[in-house]
Amino acid sequence: MKRTGKNRLIQLIKIGQKRLGWEDDLYRAWLERHTGKRSCKDCSEAELSALADELRDLGALDQAGAVTSPPGGSGPDRPTRRQWSAALGLAKKCGLTGKPDDPAFVTFCKRIAKVENPRFLTRDGISNIMNGLERWLRYKQNKREK
Repeated sequence: MKRTGKNRLIQLIKIGQKRLGWEDDLYRAWLERHTGKRSCKDCSEAELSALADELRDLGALDQAGAVTSPPGGSGPDRPTRRQWSAALGLAKKCGLTGKPDDPAFVTFCKRIAKVENPRFLTRDGISNIMNGLERWLRYKQNKREK
C-alpha cells in the first residue's frame, strides 16, 4: 500500500506523541487545542503539517530513531524528558536555538535557577525555567501587539 502525504504526516505525529511520552488523553487535548479536532483523521493535510512543525519545535521529531539521554542524567530529582522538551520548545519560541548548550539558555538558567549549567537543573529548577520562559514569551507577544 502506498503511503500518501497525509498518512506520512499522521505517522510523524504519532512518533512525536510516543517520544514525548504523551498518554492518549493528553495527546487528544493537545490536538484539539491546535486544530479543534480530536483525531488526526479529521484534519486536513495543512493542519497535519502544522502539527508536525509544532512537534519539531518541541524537539520530538529531531534525529529520527535516536534515543538521547536528558542533559542532566536521569536521577530521581532530575528533570524528565518531557520537562526538557517543554523547556527547550519554549526557549525556541522565545528566539533561542532550543538547545541546552545555547549560551543564551545557559545564561537564562544561571539567572533564574541559580545553576552554572543547565545539566545541573533539578525538577524544581526546570519548572522555574519553564515559568520564566512562559513569562518572557508573554512579554514578547504583548510587546508585539502594542
